[in-house]
Amino acid sequence: MCRRPPGNAAPSKAMTNRDDATATATRFNAELLAMVRIAGTILQFTKLDDILAAITRELSQLIDFDRSSVALVSPDNHALILKHVYCKGCKEPEADGRVIPLDDRTLPGWVCANQRAVLRTDVANDARFVEVVKDEPLGCDMVAPLMAHGKVIGTLNVGCKAANTLGDTDLEKLVNCANIASGAIEHAILLEEAKDLGERYRTLQRNASDIIMLVDRNSGRLVEVNRRCCEVMGAKEEELLRKSYFDLFHTEDQFQARRDFVNVMSGKSRSFVDRRLVGRDGSVIFVDISASLIELKSDTFIQVLVHDISQRKMLEQQIILQNKNLQDANQRLREVDEMKTEFLANISHELRTPLSVIIAYTEAMRDGLVGEDDRKHFLDVISENGQGLLRLINDLLDLSKLEMSGAMLSFTLSHIHDVIRVLWPKVSAAAETKGIEAAFKPGYEIPVVYIDNKRIGQVVMSLAQNAVKFTERGGKIEISTRRADDGVVVQVTDTGAGIANEQIANVFDTFRQLDGSSTRRAGGLGIGLAIAKHIIELHGGKIWVESKAGVGSTFCFMIPVETDEVMRTSSEGGESLARMIPANVTSVDAWIDSQLGDTGSTS
Repeated sequence: MCRRPPGNAAPSKAMTNRDDATATATRFNAELLAMVRIAGTILQFTKLDDILAAITRELSQLIDFDRSSVALVSPDNHALILKHVYCKGCKEPEADGRVIPLDDRTLPGWVCANQRAVLRTDVANDARFVEVVKDEPLGCDMVAPLMAHGKVIGTLNVGCKAANTLGDTDLEKLVNCANIASGAIEHAILLEEAKDLGERYRTLQRNASDIIMLVDRNSGRLVEVNRRCCEVMGAKEEELLRKSYFDLFHTEDQFQARRDFVNVMSGKSRSFVDRRLVGRDGSVIFVDISASLIELKSDTFIQVLVHDISQRKMLEQQIILQNKNLQDANQRLREVDEMKTEFLANISHELRTPLSVIIAYTEAMRDGLVGEDDRKHFLDVISENGQGLLRLINDLLDLSKLEMSGAMLSFTLSHIHDVIRVLWPKVSAAAETKGIEAAFKPGYEIPVVYIDNKRIGQVVMSLAQNAVKFTERGGKIEISTRRADDGVVVQVTDTGAGIANEQIANVFDTFRQLDGSSTRRAGGLGIGLAIAKHIIELHGGKIWVESKAGVGSTFCFMIPVETDEVMRTSSEGGESLARMIPANVTSVDAWIDSQLGDTGSTS
């Protein structure tokens, strides 16, 4: 049982110590509860501004001050940024934004540099530091560092207008509060940095010029795609996220895509070229792929970067095509060069033969070796070879200066049989001279057509003379006609040498000879069939050949019945024939006669 001291007696020393201990414990418990309350309040927030506002606001419940603030180290670590200045009596802290140099001339700078809290009981008489806030001077203040993982991230600042108002106990409270707040502040800063980094990454991903995809490594399902992927594939994001990564590839490339996927998972390879994706409309997109494993939310995904190379592939195809065209052009140039060589050899042969005859016969007459009975015959031979020589020289002149069009043709409504019958005596006579059988078989129900009788007659004569020229004695030639759906067809068939398959496509080319050597048996410069082709085209028709080497040939041409087509085509096609006529020719009719008439100077 405890005795009570007398009413007027002074308290004993034991009782005084007990009262002091009780007061200290009560104060400690109150401070502890305040710290717990501050920690609980701070932890309710995740945004940095909310945390800073809560710290300065709740600190006023623990320390009696006139103004508090938080200063955070700037991202470049060159200064402190003053934030959330809280004044006594204010409802909410105010953002400040003032910059405090991060050096030991200022109190916050010194605290950051030395990582120690400082209490100034009389600011006016303490000349150690340069004052940051001069418009509202303080009588006393204290600053505690905000530390996170051994690194200063800012300071917690408290001040009073009157001097000697704050003491060591207040400084201890401030340090404890700073220790509690530091973790929450660091966490909020990291969250904001992560959020900012995530936003920047998402912005880059969304607006990247390349396709970016995130793929589940276990199922191959698409987890995320960027805007470029949707544009290229021609589908909405939600549609793509329902697909597998492999569904995007061309059917023929899906197996390879799965092998690529396995190689990425095993780390064997990360880059793949010339793969093919298929858009929603079925279009093929050529791509290069780069893939890597990334960790997200404690799981591993495959990030795929896809570069569209369709434009490059198209350019490559164009280059390949251009190279092929150049190769073809070079081949044609080589063929033209070979044809030129053969042509020059043929010219030499064709010029030398009549010149040799003319010179020999002339010298014989000059030396008096020819009697009067043979004189007329020698003159006829000289004249004939001279005329042939003149025709050959005309063929060598420029073939591209004189224009010829359908207007130069004389169209009349004629029957093709009448044209052939006029020529038949010459054809049969030439065949009989060579010992060849000739026949004309007119077709039935052949309509009249609009043609230039003379030009068509010259074409028929050219084809017939060719047939006679290349058919051996005992062979046969035949001219026939038939009605076709689009016009009247004339056929000239022979049992001659025929034409090899590789030569058929070129038989109507200018200066083209089946036998281009200078020792060939048939004469001519290879211009007859080319002129025949142009004349038929002037009539709106077409000409072709069917042949087999060693069996014979059938040359055919078709004249359309429709008069409008004849007039239109003849007008358009005249310029091509003009390229073949020498510039010195004064009579187009005479020149064509020389090529398609009785001379036999055909292909």
